[in-house]
Amino acid sequence: MYVVATPIGNIFDISLRALHILSIAKCIFAEDTRQSRKLLDFYEIKSRMISCHEHNELSESVTTTLRSGELCALISDAGTPLVSDPGYRLVSWCIQNGIDVFPIPGACAPVAAVSAAGLPTDKFIFLGFPPSREKAKIAFLRDVKNVSATLVFLESPKRIADTLRHMQDVFGNRRCCICRELTKLFEEIKRGNLSELTEYFSRIDPIGEFTVVVAGCDKIIPDETQPYTLC
Repeated sequence: MYVVATPIGNIFDISLRALHILSIAKCIFAEDTRQSRKLLDFYEIKSRMISCHEHNELSESVTTTLRSGELCALISDAGTPLVSDPGYRLVSWCIQNGIDVFPIPGACAPVAAVSAAGLPTDKFIFLGFPPSREKAKIAFLRDVKNVSATLVFLESPKRIADTLRHMQDVFGNRRCCICRELTKLFEEIKRGNLSELTEYFSRIDPIGEFTVVVAGCDKIIPDETQPYTLC
């Protein structure tokens, strides 16, 4: 089975090798077959698709196809499968059952954002989506406030301003880069400190998909019971 990265926005951001594998695959496991069909149709790829999302990763149709020995590919709606997308259970099952798994690298929103953020890239940690509930979100951020590596998050437009406000409260006024709609028509990259970006996104009605890159901590922040210290 090949784990194939697909575009995160711009339909041309796909490798020749990825297109080759998708075209010769006997079956493509797709997170949303309707969404993936647009990509396959654009490149005139006729391979059969089977729905494979977080609720049916190990369905009989998927495992039976893999056991048949056919060359298969796994794709998500956008970007690299398993990176904040389904696929972990399926890849683990393949390994446990002696089925070879090969990566076909390509577009990945967190890596794209880090490359353009202007923040240190020697160490970075991808943390996915923060919890939606306030108490859990604050605890989540406090767990990583003393990490020296650059921090990378995903966030929804409805929660971006609130999350930035909590980041400023917990982390202090660190440098930050917000990447919205990467590689798409209305791509926007804004850099500044957390207070500036919190103010900006609090007064607009943001839309699209957000990747948030925040500078790591350069010194230990005191315990939560003490006043927050600028880092």
